[in-house]
Amino acid sequence: MKFAIALSFLFSFSAIAYVPTVESLYRFGGNPEVTANAAVISFVVRKVDGEGQADSLLQEKKSEGYYRLYFTKATGDALKIAQVHFKDSRFSEASLDHKIYYPNFTPLTLRPTLDQMEKGLFLSLLHSMIFNNGSQMISYLAGIGVPVRHNKDLINREKIDYLASYKKYLISISSNRSARKTEVNPLKPEDPSARERVDRVMNESMYVDTGHVKLAKEEGKPAWSVTAGSFESVHAYDSRAVLRYKYKTDAGEFTVIPKDYWLATGTHLFPKSFHIRNFRGENFEVDIIDYRHFLDKEEDLVKRQKKWDQLLRTGMSSEPRPEFLL
Repeated sequence: MKFAIALSFLFSFSAIAYVPTVESLYRFGGNPEVTANAAVISFVVRKVDGEGQADSLLQEKKSEGYYRLYFTKATGDALKIAQVHFKDSRFSEASLDHKIYYPNFTPLTLRPTLDQMEKGLFLSLLHSMIFNNGSQMISYLAGIGVPVRHNKDLINREKIDYLASYKKYLISISSNRSARKTEVNPLKPEDPSARERVDRVMNESMYVDTGHVKLAKEEGKPAWSVTAGSFESVHAYDSRAVLRYKYKTDAGEFTVIPKDYWLATGTHLFPKSFHIRNFRGENFEVDIIDYRHFLDKEEDLVKRQKKWDQLLRTGMSSEPRPEFLL
């Protein structure tokens, strides 16, 4: 029992004055671990005016787009991503008119240029939401010049070393009573200057504070605010859910506002919709029709690709797609 209490004391150090890192926020800590290796999202995209109404300029054209995105884990942070477009809201195979597939999608797949940046920002956000993984988000942001770093590059190594020594000490005195007389507690050295150094380090955060994450308020509720160069986002305090997401350039701002989070899979929070404003100032609504995790085998993925190729053997649509999609 004493050993369990001591271990609890050990890990309580990391909770003191805890401020999450940017990568930790994008791990969506409020969601349980994702055990599936794939996800599929079906959604409708509508272009709207500034007040959220259907754009009158689109009345003579198709004002809605019907899409399905498949995400399958590959090696490391890489993904296999497929995007298909349908001509109508039934999402039927007969209405399939376009597909695009990336067998090895990484943070370097899309160039850090205006014509591809919106895709990279939106898909990285979806990746973090789907798989509780902020690594690709950090890699992509860093690739376009945002001064963020991975947790592994921010970790307080000196504190980790002290904690590891203390854990070793606890195991030793727990398994060997006589060791209590000879082993020195590494968190309580006899030398006053050494004790002062240990106390200082143990009172520090587990990660080096870059100053990018601050406590804030959103609609009167506590929240986490991220500001790093041209990038900003706001997250719910407990669930870490993204409430607002913005990247600024000289050409304009790309903004994503997820709306109405709910337990889309029964266990995982996901927005019912996204409000998106592109660099040109155009506004879009993305309404989620279906979202689910599943186990994706290589043979299943190949079978899907072959079926799509067969359905599209007469050619694919050349209609333009929103810049934030593939």
